[in-house]
Amino acid sequence: MAALCCSRVSPSGQESGATTAQDSTADTHPDTPEGLRHVLGDLLLIAKSGDQVKLHSRIVEMEIPNYENWFTRMLGQERGGVWTGQYGKSLQQGMEMRFQMLWMELANREGEISIQRIDTAKKYGPLAAPLVEYEARWKRTDASVGPATEAVGSFYFVDGRFRLNRYLYEIRMFAPVKAGVPVPAKAGVLVPAILINRVQPIYPELARKLRIQGMVVLNVFVHEDGTVTVQNVGAGHALLAPAAVDAVQQWRYQPTTLDGQPVAVETKVTVTFDLAKPPEQK
Repeated sequence: MAALCCSRVSPSGQESGATTAQDSTADTHPDTPEGLRHVLGDLLLIAKSGDQVKLHSRIVEMEIPNYENWFTRMLGQERGGVWTGQYGKSLQQGMEMRFQMLWMELANREGEISIQRIDTAKKYGPLAAPLVEYEARWKRTDASVGPATEAVGSFYFVDGRFRLNRYLYEIRMFAPVKAGVPVPAKAGVLVPAILINRVQPIYPELARKLRIQGMVVLNVFVHEDGTVTVQNVGAGHALLAPAAVDAVQQWRYQPTTLDGQPVAVETKVTVTFDLAKPPEQK
């Protein structure tokens, strides 16, 4: 049976039952959902403290060591080669820096971290050795608008530590470098984007008459100059989506910066249409 645990974290950085970030290290936690919850809780506390160098260092420690050999040993030559290529590509594309950006964003929210153990035998089929994998999710507990829960990432337990396998949160960062050049794997000073001009969507009259309400999720690209391009509609009613797109494309951000340089980010925006009140955005 899958194991599940969760803890509540507030913007003040207090987490029930967790040690302080200074007292905990990644290699002191057991291979259990509770152990991973403490590791991620520590990342959140460090993010709240503003120590980006320490946060980046902790995240780098979560890389799978000698991952080429490890994937081959666990999955065999053919499957291991495929997973090795995917993991290496994720590292080159700045997975660790994006994971750092995630914790900086979550540091300004209130929510719960939940962990569930994955049935690896069902997911991967025959394995050369036992494999432990977990998926972490964030459940918001504040009044912010958006999905109630969001996937954070999946993790293996390798060589006595939790290792980041996949980054699942819907934010991608693009550094100001030429195409094909990987994001620098260094501890940079990262400042998330700030929405400075929000245009309120106009509730479609037909949708109002038909009593249609709900959320519209947009996949957007926030450029280095703070302008927004809506790439597509991820979810939402067809009568509500055009109004959400029209409004969000007029938004302006103070862009995300890395070491003082603007960078583009790809993320999601959620617009909620509620008949009882004006549309809300996240």
